[in-house]
Amino acid sequence: METEKKVLIAIDLNFETSFILTQATSFFREKSAKFYILHVISSDIFSIINKKTKLQVKMKETYTVVEDELKKSGLYYLNYEIFISYGFPASEILNFSRKNGSDLIAIGTHQKIGLKEFISGSVSFSVAKNSICPVLLIPLKNPIKLSKEELAKESAVSLVNPS
Repeated sequence: METEKKVLIAIDLNFETSFILTQATSFFREKSAKFYILHVISSDIFSIINKKTKLQVKMKETYTVVEDELKKSGLYYLNYEIFISYGFPASEILNFSRKNGSDLIAIGTHQKIGLKEFISGSVSFSVAKNSICPVLLIPLKNPIKLSKEELAKESAVSLVNPS
């Protein structure tokens, strides 16, 4: 009997969310998998707001948005749990993965290179570099130039197995 795989899907709530969810889950259609869907509210957003209640309200709102994205993507039937976290995205994703024993992390990447990556940082690069489990990088091909329909036709192509 095959054991259930634990797949962490890290998402950022934007127009690419549905694409990332669809691509990440497509690899496990015939297999038994538990999906942990994680969105990290960046600590930069709430750095000036130190009221805990405002953060809790934002986390509840975000949970509802993630649930709506799953329904909109037709993935409501999956075995999943949604988690909303607060902090630095790469650190939160890696900590969550380790704590929950993820077998795979799926994350979108804008494929920034060179100076752009150095200046703005890359959550996906940091996760892939520091993860103790394989990372599925889902390329987001210049999302500014692609429509939602074109973006949905793009495929996930790279699997990074960290050493």
